[in-house]
Amino acid sequence: MEQRRIFLFITLSMAVLLAWSNIVAPKLFPPPPKNQAAQQADDNANADEDQAADATEGQDEPVEQVAAADQPDNPPAEAQANDQGDPDSALPDHPREKIILGSLDEDSGFFSQITLTTQGASVTEIALNDPRYKELDNRNEPLKVVGNNLNPDLKTLATSVDVVDEQLAVLGSSLIDINWEVVPDSHTPEGVAFRLISPDKRLELTKTYTLAKIDPAAGDADRLREIDPTPYELQLQLSIRNLDNNAIALSYTLQGPVGLPLENEDHTSKYRDVRTGFLEQDGAVISSNKTAADVLDEVKEGIAPDWSKPVRYIGVDVQYFAALLVPQGDQLQSSLVETSRPILVDEMPEPERSDISVQVTSPQIELAGESTVTHDYVLYAGPKREELLTPIGADAIVDFGWFAAVSRGMLWLLNMFHGWGIPYGIAIIMLTVMVRGCMYPISKKQAVGAKKMKELQPEIAELRKKYGNDKEKMAKAQMELFSKHNYNPLAGCLPLFLQLPIFIGLYRALSSSVDLRMAPFLWIDNLAAPDALFRMPWPLPFLGQDFNLLPLVTVCLFIAQQKLFTPPPTDEQQALQYKMMNYMTIFFGFLFYHVPAGLCVYFIASSLWGIAERKLLDWRKEKPQPEPSADSQKKVGGTTAGPKNDTPARKGFWSKLAERMEQAAKRMEESGQVQSTRDRNKRKKSKSRK
Repeated sequence: MEQRRIFLFITLSMAVLLAWSNIVAPKLFPPPPKNQAAQQADDNANADEDQAADATEGQDEPVEQVAAADQPDNPPAEAQANDQGDPDSALPDHPREKIILGSLDEDSGFFSQITLTTQGASVTEIALNDPRYKELDNRNEPLKVVGNNLNPDLKTLATSVDVVDEQLAVLGSSLIDINWEVVPDSHTPEGVAFRLISPDKRLELTKTYTLAKIDPAAGDADRLREIDPTPYELQLQLSIRNLDNNAIALSYTLQGPVGLPLENEDHTSKYRDVRTGFLEQDGAVISSNKTAADVLDEVKEGIAPDWSKPVRYIGVDVQYFAALLVPQGDQLQSSLVETSRPILVDEMPEPERSDISVQVTSPQIELAGESTVTHDYVLYAGPKREELLTPIGADAIVDFGWFAAVSRGMLWLLNMFHGWGIPYGIAIIMLTVMVRGCMYPISKKQAVGAKKMKELQPEIAELRKKYGNDKEKMAKAQMELFSKHNYNPLAGCLPLFLQLPIFIGLYRALSSSVDLRMAPFLWIDNLAAPDALFRMPWPLPFLGQDFNLLPLVTVCLFIAQQKLFTPPPTDEQQALQYKMMNYMTIFFGFLFYHVPAGLCVYFIASSLWGIAERKLLDWRKEKPQPEPSADSQKKVGGTTAGPKNDTPARKGFWSKLAERMEQAAKRMEESGQVQSTRDRNKRKKSKSRK
C-alpha cells in the first residue's frame, strides 16, 4: 500500500508540475505593479489612442458617406506643397474608402468577409462566416480572426517602401497612412487593386488582393471548410514599377497579421504566440514559437531579434485560430524575405496577454529602368486544423503535446461519435466507457489487490507492533506476508500510469481542437472552457470570478473514492499520510478549477465507473472452498493433514525480489571476502620482499 501511495503521489506531482507554469505560477507571482508615473503615462496613451480611434471611426464608411469628410483631412504639408505650386512635391489626393471582399453569408461560397481600407491599402479586419465560429461573448457576431487590436496605427499587410517613404516623410505622411487609389473597375467580391504613384513620379506601387471561393453546389460545404484552405487565404500581389529610365535600389517592409482574438482569458493556458516556420537547406520546416511575454521583454530590453533564415510561414496564433503570412515561390532559391522580426502591438498589464505581430523585410531590389518586380504572398486566416495547415507546412502549430497520438486517436473517436448525431458531451462519456472498458481487466486486478490489502491490514498492524522501529525486519516480514498471499502492490499503480497519457492527451485535445470550441452540453455552452455556471459578484484568489461547478464535483468524487476504498489506518503515521493525500486531492481541485469542462466530464464519468466497479466487486460472493474428503485426510500427530502435494508453491513477486536481494548481498559479501584475501596476500608479499 505504501508503494502504491508513493506512485500515486508521483503521478499527482507530474500533473501538478504540468499545471504549475500555466495556472498557478501566473496567479501566485503576478507581474509587479507599475509605478504611478508609468501608470499615468499609460492611461494618457490609452486615452490618446481612444480619441484617435473615435476620430477615425467614421472613416471606415463607404466613399459616398465620407468623401466630404476627407477634404479637411489633408495634412498641412500637402496644403503648403500645393500653395507652392510644385506638382512633384504634392501628396497624392485620393478619398478614404472601405472595400469589402467576400461575404458573411455562409451560402455565398466564401469562407470569410475581408474589410480593406485605402489608407495604406491594408486590411482592417477578417471575419469568418462559419456558424461554428462566433464570438464567445456574443454568439450572434461572427468571429474576427484579424482586426481586434486597439492600436489604430498598425494594420494588416500595410506596406512601406524605403525610397517612397523618404519622400512622403518630407511631406508629413507615409505609405501606411496615405490613401491609395482604387484602380478603376478592379473591385469585385473576389478582389481589388490599389495603386499609388510616388511624389517624384518615378515609381508606381500596386497591391492586388484576391479571395477565392468554392462552388456552393460542389459538395458538402461543411466538409470543405475543414479540408480546403484556399478560401481562407487572402492572396496579395505587390508590384513595383520603375517609371524612370534610371535604375532604382529599394526594399520594402510588409506588416503581418494584427489583432488576433484572445478568448477565455481567465482560464486559457495559451495566449498569443509568434509562430515561425524556417526552411532548412534540405527543405525541412523548423517550427518555433515565441510568447507575447517574451516579445514584450525583448522589446523593453531593446534586444528584439531580426531573423535572417528563409521563411516558409510566419504569423501569430491563438488557442484555436491562426493568421500566417506565407511567401510564395522557392524561398531557398530567391527569397522574398531577407529578415523577419516580432513586434509589440499593444502592451497589457498581464504581459502574456499583450498583442503582438510580425514584420518581414525584402532584400535590396535593384530595379532597372522601366521594369517591374512582382512579389506574391498569401495570408492564411482561419481555424487551426491540420488538414488546412499541412499544404503550407504549418501543421506543427497544432500542438498536441507529448501524447499527440493519444490526442489524435481520441479526437477521431469523438468526431466519429459526433458524426452519428451524438453531442460532444455524450461522446466524451462514451469515450470514457470505452477507455474504462478496455482497462477493466487491469482495474479489476487493482480492485482485487486493494481488497486483499484491506484484509491484510490487521496482520500488517501486528507486524508493526512486533518489530517496532526495526525497519529492516519489518520490510522483510511485510514482503514475506505479501508473497504468502501473492499480492503485488505495484500492480495497483499500473492503471494510474495508463490513465496519465489519456488525461494529458484529452486535455491537449480539448485545448487544441476547434471542433470542441462552443460545443454545448447540459448548461455548458463551451466544453473547451470551464462550465462557468454563473458569475460571482467578486473574484476569488486563484479561482477568478466564474463559479465552475464541474471541478467541485470532480474533487468530491475523488475524495469519496478515497473514503470508500482506502483501508483504515493502522497507526498515526499512516493516518497522517491519509490526511496528506486528502489535502493533495483538494489542492488538485484548485488546479482542476480552470481545466475545460469536457475534461471534468471525463473524470466524473471515470470516477462513477470506478465506484460502481468496486461496489460490484464487493457485492460479488466468494466461491466456497471445497471441504477435503475423508479418504484424503489422515491423522499425523493428532492433526489432520491433507494429501501430499509434491508441486512446489508458486513464488510471488516479493519472494522473488527477496531472493534476488539475498543473492546480491551474498555476491557482494563474497566479492568483499575475495578482495580482502587479495589485499592480505599483497601485504604478505610486500613484507617478504622487504
